[in-house]
Amino acid sequence: MSTPSLLIIDDDQDYLELLNEALEDNFDVKCASNLEEAEELINNNDLFDIALVDENIGIDKGSEWIKKKVDLHTVATSFVLYSGLATEEAILKGLECGADDFLAKPISLLALNNKLQKLITYQEKIHSFESEITSKNRVINVSMAQASKYGSCMQLTSRLNHCFTLEKIRDEVFSFLYTMNLHGCISFYPISEKPLYFSSKNGFCSPVEIDVINLLRIKPRLYRFGSRTIFNHSLCSILILNLEDGAVDTDIYIDALASVIECIGARIAFITYKNSLVGVQHKIQQAVSSTKKMIEISKHHQQEVMNEIVQNIGMSFHVLDMSDEQEEYLTNLVHTALKKHSQDDINFLEVTQLLDGALESVNELETLNLQQEEVVDELDDEDELF
Repeated sequence: MSTPSLLIIDDDQDYLELLNEALEDNFDVKCASNLEEAEELINNNDLFDIALVDENIGIDKGSEWIKKKVDLHTVATSFVLYSGLATEEAILKGLECGADDFLAKPISLLALNNKLQKLITYQEKIHSFESEITSKNRVINVSMAQASKYGSCMQLTSRLNHCFTLEKIRDEVFSFLYTMNLHGCISFYPISEKPLYFSSKNGFCSPVEIDVINLLRIKPRLYRFGSRTIFNHSLCSILILNLEDGAVDTDIYIDALASVIECIGARIAFITYKNSLVGVQHKIQQAVSSTKKMIEISKHHQQEVMNEIVQNIGMSFHVLDMSDEQEEYLTNLVHTALKKHSQDDINFLEVTQLLDGALESVNELETLNLQQEEVVDELDDEDELF
């Protein structure tokens, strides 16, 4: 441990030499008999550990000089004021000027040495405490920064759950990458469709980026090579190009994106299912509409046939010479046909009602899907306000 440095300022040369001899064994002492000499010593030396200053230095006041210097932190770590008067006013001056201690003459040299040593110990405690606070603040700042990044990843997961298209997923992921100062690519592998490749920097991936993604697509869910890391899912991949080894945030991003890739995969599966459901809805709608048209045509044709039969039979009663039994037989035949026709009308009506109900259900499902997307858009707009 180095010897503590001490600056003594006193206009009494004999007393100055006495203090120097008494303290030089434990301190690196520099002496000044006036403030001009003191300023020269200050300019030529590093920060003193202690400045021991007499209250009366010629026409100058030591307390006033200390008051000017204490907040500059360019003279000494601690100041000690001493005076030939131990009055209340003198002690208050020591407090007001910012000195760490006040001594009254005559001073016991042994007591002075002990006081200065205790002051050095006090400085060490303060320095240790400040170092501890700085270290804790650093840990707190790092923890808060990490928590913020984890929070951003959680927000990304939440926003992904509101995406209904692959393009929206891409935009949310790239927005996150921009915020985190990361660069990379995302690829989608839709079922029964061609893969899609996008770059956060250039919009579309270069041929070599596509080749790398396809080469690493068969690797495990997380695969690192140099500063590059790929996160794989059966339906998508994320390739990050600038995750350096040893960086504080690297582990955070790896943990977070390993979860994000699972979320994206699940979302793509949901979108695929939803799009398939929409396709089925359209097919059902077309089938029901076509069936209703066919029923209407069939019903119309049936009515035309019945009208023609009734008309022909009615006319035959006038031109045919039939017995009463024959006329009764034909009349019963017509009545039976009409009754059957009435039952068919009832059946047609029931089928039509069932088809109308199916169409209404399909329309309700389509409306529900649209309302869900509108709610998500409104939530996204509210998020942007914050």
